Amino acid sequence: MRVAGLLLALSLLAGCTRAHYRLSADREVYPILAERASAAGFATDRLQLEPAPISRLADPTNPDKPPRPPDDPVAAQYMEHPNGMKGAHWPNRHIDWIEAPGWEESLPWGPEGKLKLDADRSFELALLHSREYQTALEQLYLAALTLTLNRFEFQTRWALTNFTNFSSIAPGTPLETNTLTSDTNFGFAQNFAAGGQLIVDFANSFLLEYTGNGRTSVSSNFVASFVQPLLRNAGRRVRLEELTQAERDVLYAARDFYRFRKQFWADVTTLSGGYLSLLLQVQTIRNAQANLVGSEQALREYEELFRGGKITVVQVDQVFQQFQQARASVAQAEAALQTSLDQFKLVLGLPPRIPIDLDDSVLSPFTLVDAKLDALRDEVDAFLKARNRDLDAPPQLAPLQTQYRDFDALAGRLDPFIDAIVRELEEWGKSLDPAKSDDHTKRARTTHAQFKETLPEAKRDLAALRAAAKTDADALAEAKRKEGWEALVTHTRKLLALAETLVAVQSQIRINKIVLEPIPWTEPDAMVFAKENRLDLQTEQAQVTDAWRKVLVAANALRSELNLVANANLGQLGNNQPFDFAGEAARYQIGVRFIGPLNRKAERNNYRAALIAYQQARREYMALSDGVERSIRSDLRQLELQRFNFEIARLRLISATRQLEGVRQQIRQPGRDVRGTSSTLDLLNALNAQQSARNDLANGYISYEQLRVQLLLDLEALRLDSRGYPIDERRPLPAGEFAGDRCDPPAGPPPAPPAGPAVLPPPADGDAPARLAAPQK
Repeated sequence: MRVAGLLLALSLLAGCTRAHYRLSADREVYPILAERASAAGFATDRLQLEPAPISRLADPTNPDKPPRPPDDPVAAQYMEHPNGMKGAHWPNRHIDWIEAPGWEESLPWGPEGKLKLDADRSFELALLHSREYQTALEQLYLAALTLTLNRFEFQTRWALTNFTNFSSIAPGTPLETNTLTSDTNFGFAQNFAAGGQLIVDFANSFLLEYTGNGRTSVSSNFVASFVQPLLRNAGRRVRLEELTQAERDVLYAARDFYRFRKQFWADVTTLSGGYLSLLLQVQTIRNAQANLVGSEQALREYEELFRGGKITVVQVDQVFQQFQQARASVAQAEAALQTSLDQFKLVLGLPPRIPIDLDDSVLSPFTLVDAKLDALRDEVDAFLKARNRDLDAPPQLAPLQTQYRDFDALAGRLDPFIDAIVRELEEWGKSLDPAKSDDHTKRARTTHAQFKETLPEAKRDLAALRAAAKTDADALAEAKRKEGWEALVTHTRKLLALAETLVAVQSQIRINKIVLEPIPWTEPDAMVFAKENRLDLQTEQAQVTDAWRKVLVAANALRSELNLVANANLGQLGNNQPFDFAGEAARYQIGVRFIGPLNRKAERNNYRAALIAYQQARREYMALSDGVERSIRSDLRQLELQRFNFEIARLRLISATRQLEGVRQQIRQPGRDVRGTSSTLDLLNALNAQQSARNDLANGYISYEQLRVQLLLDLEALRLDSRGYPIDERRPLPAGEFAGDRCDPPAGPPPAPPAGPAVLPPPADGDAPARLAAPQK
């Protein structure tokens, strides 16, 4: 028994371990979070605070006894010698890092040493490494942790105190008295929902005298006190207010977290600064590079025309300036992309030094010309330029015959592209709705019908061109080298014009095939749905009730204070038996305590402030409701405007493509002298107009998608699965159906990962924590 008592005393002195208290908090908080997540309408695979072991945010050290991190050398002096004094003794265990080394090894590196990212992979990395996401999860945890303290207030709260004292009076004299006293109090307190409070205390006093009469005495008291307010502070309305508010605050925090998860996905993948915005910059660079290629081609062509005496040096300089401007635009766009990539890495929680490579498959609709067809067109153009250099001295017969064979090979390679473009035209035709009668559809049907005639003609023209070239090749002779060369130049010019026609046709077909996702929401349905499902609006409505409750609580404080007080005290008659209570020593009291409402200035002010706060809460709800309406109307209006602007950009791009084709054909007309004409400015304007229209088309497409996702956010119609990814977010829900997942999460905390090797390295002192494990598959 003595050993057991000693062990109990030692355990009470030492208390429980740090890990016990941390895990105790988790065991109480995680079920609260799971229940509130279900009430807020979402499920999540992760509610626990600790990041995954492969996360950059993971801490591989002991969470309850973290080693000393590296300190700033200057600041360290003030910890070692505060105010010149010797500082405290701190644990010697230390690490030389704050960010755990080796976490980069778990990143999905590609074969070229870069991270290959698409939208989903970017979001996956953000969930692992984002500091903002971790902070939002911790805020939710802290809200539930606060609630546990409010709940504890209505639980039985035990208390144990002891004061042991040795005293010596007149030491070394005949009157010396040495006594040892030990006073112990053990009891509990209990609060009741109606406002009452019960306090029970067992007090024991032990006294031992070593000198003098050497007496020993033990006395005990059992005291119970109960107070029940009858007016002020009485009733569940007042006593449960803080607990009620804390319970509701966790629900609000869960809703805020759910909305954060939706916004977080949209910010990473779609909205401004996210993955889709980066792709827009990539497409802008491609458009600038295409403009640079076109400007360079024009410059080389103008240099050839200048050598032939067909243009002036002023015209060459105009094209040269356009070329230099195009180079600067490409360099500026590439630098802007790198800046945006660094910012995007911070959003993902990655350091800017990490190299990434974007998956640009989303941009495939903006590849307006087959790369092989474009390359073939460039080969024909280079072939024509090479033939033009033979103006003063036609080639010898054998090389000329070889050039005719090369020409036929180029023309033969063009034929399959006509068949491919015909197939693309047929696919586009299937997508045209014959029931629609809007201007765009009518114009598209007209263009489709035109191309159905143009492409077969192009195939016949190509066959006729090859036949005519073969006839001229068969008629080649030494005496007719010049005529044969002139015929070859004419045939090549026609072949180039045909290739450029096919490029223009394919561009227009692909431009017309780009479609925007339809928006099935009408304004009335969207308004009803948003008003019923917006989580922040639901919270704002609940907070109006919170403010209303506080008016009643504040009004209660204005009343008189009338408390029922009851006390019981069981004592002893000096028999030195700690539990031998005597009826003669018992005392019982019951009465009422009254405090009049003569001084209620502070309470009056609080009451008036509560009335004002209630009215403010009403106005804040109305303001948010109006803001929701404004957002929905603005989203729908902007989507309609963006669709309109997109169609304009489509028409502008088609027109600019045709304009550029026409200007180039005019400049290449045989024998045409373009000095003093506006053809140069027409060419430069066409190049700029095509780049501008391409940028506007890509910007319109991506901006429309961003607005569409923003509409889903404003409607609260974006649903997430337990990992945080959207669930069928393109399908609108009928008005009245809740947009949340309505999945019941597990009642307790997520299961711990299975035991396994730690991914991150342990601290230098070798104290590897057992809690780290390999990630779950």
